[in-house]
Amino acid sequence: MHIVIAGGGVAGLEALLAVHEMAGARARLTLVAPDPEFTYKPLAVAEPFGLGHAHKVPLTRFAEETGAELLIDALEQVDDGFGRVRLASGTTLYYDQLIVATGGRPVAGVEGAATWWPGGDPELYGGLLRDLDEGYVKRIAIVIPPGAVWPLPAYELALMTAGEAFAMGHDDVEVTVVTPEHAPLSLFGDEVSATVAAELEAAGVQLRTAVVGQLEGKQLTLHPGGERLDAQRIFSVPRLLGPAIEGLPSDDEGFVRVDDMGRVLGCERTWAAGDGAVSPIKFGGLATHQARRIAAAIARTLGEHVPDPGEPVLHGRLLTGLGTRRLRGRGDGDAAPLWWPAGKVAGLYLPRWLAEHGLAPQGAIEAPETGVVVERPLATFASPEAQYLHELSREFRSADPAIASLGRRMHEFEQR
Repeated sequence: MHIVIAGGGVAGLEALLAVHEMAGARARLTLVAPDPEFTYKPLAVAEPFGLGHAHKVPLTRFAEETGAELLIDALEQVDDGFGRVRLASGTTLYYDQLIVATGGRPVAGVEGAATWWPGGDPELYGGLLRDLDEGYVKRIAIVIPPGAVWPLPAYELALMTAGEAFAMGHDDVEVTVVTPEHAPLSLFGDEVSATVAAELEAAGVQLRTAVVGQLEGKQLTLHPGGERLDAQRIFSVPRLLGPAIEGLPSDDEGFVRVDDMGRVLGCERTWAAGDGAVSPIKFGGLATHQARRIAAAIARTLGEHVPDPGEPVLHGRLLTGLGTRRLRGRGDGDAAPLWWPAGKVAGLYLPRWLAEHGLAPQGAIEAPETGVVVERPLATFASPEAQYLHELSREFRSADPAIASLGRRMHEFEQR
């Protein structure tokens, strides 16, 4: 069976390793990815502060160990009926099973503000730290936009910035987190929200909830209400849009529609996992679980006796350390992430591969003994809070031009 995996990120590589182990010689594997390297960024939020660094792993290493053919290319079109895909280079591939793990596409979270995320340029935030050190900046806003977003880095960045300012000897720096959530990390439940709120309070970070921050002129305006937040520097984590792949059913922001097993709706041999699929929350641990479930389903079609891993579950631990200026810099203690696993990759096959090759960060394998345990099945995220955030994202749509043409392409697809 020829199995094509599109995507060289967390979900794609977990799927590649899982199918290889589950199906073995019964599967011929092809990995398609636009970038020749997998970037693994343990403690990436700490990189601007000199406490983290990226590992770049050539995809050839994964391909060699799994016997997969590697194509550095991008997926553009899928025809499930004929079992073929068209790549950006014009190449056509025929497949028996396709796993779409192309991920989401980060766009500006707040139009006009600086967009920062762990996969971005650490120097973007490094300039702010220099201005903090020299006393030029006293008021900083870190904004979580509505829409598909993983909000945790915004809270880590705020805590770390407050800790860095304190280490520099500046006790008059104001750091404010602006979020549409009714409470920090509200989708994770009351205990997690209370713990994060206490961490922020202990670090002196201000919190503005249930508001959407938009840049109007040079000022940050909070909606509803129209209040102006006095901030000298405004940073936002990105909003994610879906891959909007031609031939696959998508929602109005380009995310691929799938059933509970990960099979693309209306398709027989096409699956989707990770940030590019419709899901109330985007997180690497859920992406790897989705990939394993798809791999197991495909292996069973080959006659392998592989159990279903079950509904994707978000596993992790929210760490506590009140008053410790978490993720602090200046060599002032070890970097302490707010979330475990420290390397932000939870899964079975990819984390094990990284550990066996000496790439997993310290603390990423053995769980800490303290903190708030999080173990939430994907279904539990379909809460009133999730519906509120979804409706908010529809009200405050991304200004990305790709979304403007997505509706037309969706209509054309439905007509065909």
